[in-house]
Amino acid sequence: MNRVLLVEDTELILRVMSDILTTGGYEVIEAKDGEAALEKFIEEKPDLVVTDCLIPKLDGFKLVKSIRDFESPRRTPIMMLSAIYRKANYQQVAMDAGADLYMMKPTTPEEREEFLHKLNALASRTAKVTSSTSV
Repeated sequence: MNRVLLVEDTELILRVMSDILTTGGYEVIEAKDGEAALEKFIEEKPDLVVTDCLIPKLDGFKLVKSIRDFESPRRTPIMMLSAIYRKANYQQVAMDAGADLYMMKPTTPEEREEFLHKLNALASRTAKVTSSTSV
C-alpha cells in the first residue's frame, strides 16, 4: 500500500481528500501547514505527496522546493492541487518548483475519479523508475 502525505489546511477538504485517497487504497498521513508537512515528510518518508498550493507557514510551492532540496537524489512523486490558481502560469510555477503533476482540486465524482487515476499513474510510473534503477 502506498503512503501519501496529504497537505491541506481546510478541514472539510482534508476530510474529503483523505476519504478519496483511503478509498483508493492509500494510507494517508495528514498535515495542515507546510512546516508540519516538511517535518512529516522527513520523518515518515511517504511514497507520494499531495499538497495544496495555499497553505500556512510554508506555501505549497516552497514546500515542494524544500522537499526536492532535501531528498536529492531520490525523487518522491508530488501532485499539487489548487482551487483558485486556474491560470496556466501557476502550473508552470508548480512544475518549476519540482511538482510532477498539477491539477485543480476535484469537486465532482468525475474529477475525483480523474484525480485517483492520475495519482495512480504517477505512483506507477515512479515505481517502475525506482525498480529499474535499483536492479
